[in-house]
Amino acid sequence: MATTRGKLVALVTGGGSGIGRATAVRFAELGYSCVVADINEPNAKETLRMLQTPGIAVQVDVTMATSVEAMVTAAVQHFGRIDCAFNCAGVEPIDGKIADTPEDEFDRVMGVNAKGVWLCLKYEIAQMLQQEPVMSDPAKWADKPDVCRFRGVRGSIVNASSVAGLGVVPGTNASYCASKYAVLGLTQTAAAEYAKEGIRVNAVCPGLTATPMMDRALEKAPPGTEETLASLYPVGRIAAPEEVAQAVCWLCSDACPFTTGEHLKIAGGN
Repeated sequence: MATTRGKLVALVTGGGSGIGRATAVRFAELGYSCVVADINEPNAKETLRMLQTPGIAVQVDVTMATSVEAMVTAAVQHFGRIDCAFNCAGVEPIDGKIADTPEDEFDRVMGVNAKGVWLCLKYEIAQMLQQEPVMSDPAKWADKPDVCRFRGVRGSIVNASSVAGLGVVPGTNASYCASKYAVLGLTQTAAAEYAKEGIRVNAVCPGLTATPMMDRALEKAPPGTEETLASLYPVGRIAAPEEVAQAVCWLCSDACPFTTGEHLKIAGGN
């Protein structure tokens, strides 16, 4: 039996900057209480001060199971449950083709971008399985036949992949591409495994986005690179992190109860 949804709780990793920060802010605008998690605790606390709703800042290293488990425990101890999670923590690679990339660099990128998502899924799903399914507006679905009635969910998770997980992006390091392909595989598998348990899992695949990660890359690039990159997109610019945040929050909402195991490309027509 699904229960009526009360206060919503969202967990965001990588919430100290960029897309993660924008998503935490958007969740708060929508009324969610937020758990802002980041390896950089001061940055997470800075995001927390931007929120309009109650929240906590948690330091997390997503490559360590004990740290991820502690993050989920802190969220539940403070708010009682986790309704939505956005696994956004990630790192950019150093430049270089496969033959020029050190083994430890591959391990570093895969550790954060792929293993980190796997660990977050592992502990978020374990918590969600303990939760009663909830429904925000039972009357909205009252006249639907049993076969398609939305009975409520235990939780909704969105993982951060990339257009680099969908195909070759010239100049993008192979370890980064591999990690983002892996995120899509994790997303589809988790969605299939837990669909009948009322847990939805989806992914977003942004194109170039104006984040600190992007800024660091541009600092090492020749002058005019940003304009050149923007010209590759039919819309004539790169994305704002708030635009990705809107997509994440939509995927987490009950506006799309039949949507799971999907990825949403956000790439300005490219």
